[in-house]
Amino acid sequence: MDKLPPLGPLISFRAAAKHMSFTKAAAELHLTHGAVSKAVKQLEDFFGLRLFHRRNRSIFLTSKGKFLYQHVDKLLRELETVSEQMRVADNSKRISVSCEPSLSMRWLMVRLEQFHEEFPETEIHISTGGGPIDLSSEGVHLAIRRSDFSWPAGYHSMELGIEHIGPVCSPSYWEKNMNKELKILHTRTRIEAWADWKQYSGRSIRTGSEQFYDHFYFSLQAAVAGLGMAMGPEPLVTDDLERGLLVAPYGFVETPISYVALALNKIEEDKSLHNFIRWVREHIPLHKAGLK
Repeated sequence: MDKLPPLGPLISFRAAAKHMSFTKAAAELHLTHGAVSKAVKQLEDFFGLRLFHRRNRSIFLTSKGKFLYQHVDKLLRELETVSEQMRVADNSKRISVSCEPSLSMRWLMVRLEQFHEEFPETEIHISTGGGPIDLSSEGVHLAIRRSDFSWPAGYHSMELGIEHIGPVCSPSYWEKNMNKELKILHTRTRIEAWADWKQYSGRSIRTGSEQFYDHFYFSLQAAVAGLGMAMGPEPLVTDDLERGLLVAPYGFVETPISYVALALNKIEEDKSLHNFIRWVREHIPLHKAGLK
């Protein structure tokens, strides 16, 4: 143990080296500037050499500091992964799920009671997020995402189904405007959705004005309210179609994108995780043709 440096200060050193700033490291770690500076000084005293050059209130890693940072960062990342896997193993009946925001609000959340009735021993905690995710650093067991990005090779994945999209609007809006130019509702999180539909369907519609919303959730709510026609990924509109709040006069067309479940551990080896993903895959309105 005498050969090991003081372990606590390594965390402060890593943050300072990452930001090249004691102030930013202190903010990240919820410490004072002085505490971070003192921790780095402890390491410098232990090694008997400088880890940072200090010039005009700026800091720069020395060659030895760069060497130490590369190895400390790698080791702490591995430790974070081990810690996450330990939490998963020790609390296997509690699953933290990160899900696309609109999919969570318009499909998953309203069905969790049904899942709990089938699997009362498993507790699901939902957070929202889209695109790339670091499962380990965010403390998430599972992420449900569209497959429009590359995830780390070490992640375990299961395809949930192929996405279909189509224009949707309220029945009254369609009745009043089917032979007129239509008001198009866009979502900024997927601004190319209408262009994609035209490409995949080979169709076009007469368009008039346009309006932009921050998320599908808002553009689809606007469509329900009769404010225009929105592009609807099928899982996000299935309930409103069944209730008669929306109609899809042009039907739906397949996209090249699938929804996937991403996990740190092998899905089949975690009973609670496997049950939840299997349940989602069985119930989510995505097409399974061609998927295993």
